Formats: sequence, structure tokens, C-alpha cells
Amino acid sequence: MKAPFLKFVAEGRVVRRPGELSRYTFQEICEKIYISFLSLSLLKRFSQTSRWARQYGRETMTYGGFDKVRYSANDLHNMLAVVDGDPAIALKLSNSNAAQALRQRQSVPTLIVKRYLRMMQDDYGFLTAMETALGITNGDYKNLRRAIADFDSLDTRRKKITVTRLLQAVRAKLPGTDISRKVEEFSKKQKFELDNVLDAETGTDTKKMSGDELNAYRILVGPANIRRAKMAVELAKDGKSIPANVVSAYVPIMRMVDDIANGGFAFVRLLQSIHERAKKNQKR
Repeated sequence: MKAPFLKFVAEGRVVRRPGELSRYTFQEICEKIYISFLSLSLLKRFSQTSRWARQYGRETMTYGGFDKVRYSANDLHNMLAVVDGDPAIALKLSNSNAAQALRQRQSVPTLIVKRYLRMMQDDYGFLTAMETALGITNGDYKNLRRAIADFDSLDTRRKKITVTRLLQAVRAKLPGTDISRKVEEFSKKQKFELDNVLDAETGTDTKKMSGDELNAYRILVGPANIRRAKMAVELAKDGKSIPANVVSAYVPIMRMVDDIANGGFAFVRLLQSIHERAKKNQKR
């Protein structure tokens, strides 16, 4: 059985119930929606993920519209309900007063959204319209929109840069969600993610990681979590707050230490001994 903290970081839904909206601002929900559509626009282009992306779009439309948050609906449906459903939903956000004002100023083109979820065509036009409707000002996200809409014409290097940046965005904004997992899976199979790059979401890079260190982290946390696990350590050393998606990458190591502690004093002493040997080895 998972400890409460480990259970929390492992769960992947953005919101299940209206009461959970208090964790987010209106602007954060808008960014999550935008990144979700950027991800679907990319995934629907490839044979191995097109069917999944189109099915996700249909599931988002299960209830016909986005009038309210539903426990059984997917994340994109529930986030769209915040910006396009009952105005009272926005009152549950952490910045409820500002959220009400923003909702009145930013009108979501509902019919265009529904058409895209059904057809998934005209990515550039749709994403541009959503960028305006959702009030997206992040320059990196705007560049992602241009690159993804024109993805087929990009060279290999530019494609890898685009997917790597999208991975950073979904890890930061949609950690552990269905969309995040699918983008991770797709990127891994296509070998699209670049190593040793600046994470635009956290401002942290992993350029100092040696080959041995990369291999060690790969064994400890898995290939998909290497950079974020290292970031967790670096952010902690600097006394900075650690985003939930970065913490989640370090969970395999937390579980290992927890298992050792639960194993008893002898195992803890063995771990301490290995730690001391590792520190001495670094000084050589």
C-alpha cells in the first residue's frame, strides 16, 4: 500500500472534482488546456499514436459539451468546463475574483473546439485561435505552436528540439496524466528527446552529469526520469521549491530508502557504509 505522499505524487489526474480546482489559478488551467491541445496535435500525426489521440478527442466530447466537471470525464473535458462551462465553476479556483473577470474577457470558441476534437484538422488555425482565446502569453508555448503545426516540414534536429520542449511542458503542467504518459511513450520509441538540455520550465540543466552518473540514475529511476530526478537534487541543494512532477521522478529512490529503513538497523548501516565509500571514491 502506498504511503499518502507517494500516492499523491503518483496520481495523474489534474482534477476529478470541482473542489480540487482550488489548487489552480485560471491562467494555469488555460495553459494546461493549451498544452493538451499541442500534445494532441503532435500525437495525431504519427501512425502509432494517431488512433489514441483521436480517441481521446472523442472521449473529451462524451457528454456533448463542457457544462460541468465530471468525475468520469477526462482531464481535458474537465479543464474546458472551467473556461467554458457554468461560470460558477471558476469561483472554486484559487484566484476566484480574477478568474471571473478573465472568463468574461476570454471567450472560448466552443464550436471550433468541438469541431477540432471531432476532426483534428487545421492545426495552425485552431491552435492560433485557442492561443488568443486562452490568453497564452508564454513565448515558448507560442513557438511550440508554430513548430508543431509545421512539424512535418522540420528537419530531424528541429523535430527533436520541439518534442523535447513539449516534454518539458507536459511534465511541468500535466504530470502523470494520460496525455503526459502518451507523449513520454511516443518520444521514447521515436528517440526524440535530447539529453543535457536546459529545462525551460524549471530553469535547470543537467550538463554537469557524467556518463557514469547518467547510467546510475537510469538504473535508479528509469530513463524517462533521469533529468527530473537530478533536478530534484539540484533544486533541493539550492533551497528552491520542487515542482510535483520533478518530485515524482525521484519517487523510486524515495521508495528504495523507505524500504531500507523499514528493513531495520542492519540495512540502514549498510546503506550508510556504501554512502561513505561513494563519497571517498568521488574525492579520488
